[in-house]
Amino acid sequence: MRSFESDDGHIVIQLQPGDKALESIESAIDDHDVDTGVVVSGVGSLNKLHIHYVVPYPSFPELADEDEDVDEFLHEEGAWEVGSLQGAITDGEPHLHITAFEADEGRMLAGHLEPDSVVHALMEIVIRPIEGLELTREPEEMGIPMIQER
Repeated sequence: MRSFESDDGHIVIQLQPGDKALESIESAIDDHDVDTGVVVSGVGSLNKLHIHYVVPYPSFPELADEDEDVDEFLHEEGAWEVGSLQGAITDGEPHLHITAFEADEGRMLAGHLEPDSVVHALMEIVIRPIEGLELTREPEEMGIPMIQER
């Protein structure tokens, strides 16, 4: 992983084959002291894609009385082309969504980026820190972490 910071605070991260995407982004956030910010762009390729997405309870009849959503986790391997990676950083923690396409099977997946997603050829990410605003996430209604000012 390499990272670069512009005079106006933008951070560009270049990931190389074998780098773990989420873990590298978290490391760059720490290295560049980003508390609150936005991941404005992310493109590249992965050979291991780990995501989760929320499945509403009607898909799981056994939970119908509990009125809860369920996280579905996917661990995929292959040649995944990342078309989009973006999200928010609060309290130095990223909340990232990814969209990726796997050509052999013709599948498009989208969800929350999870640990152990591994870069295939390269990945380039741009982070924009937000100065003068301190945000955090706290559980609100239904226990969902929502952005709040600190």
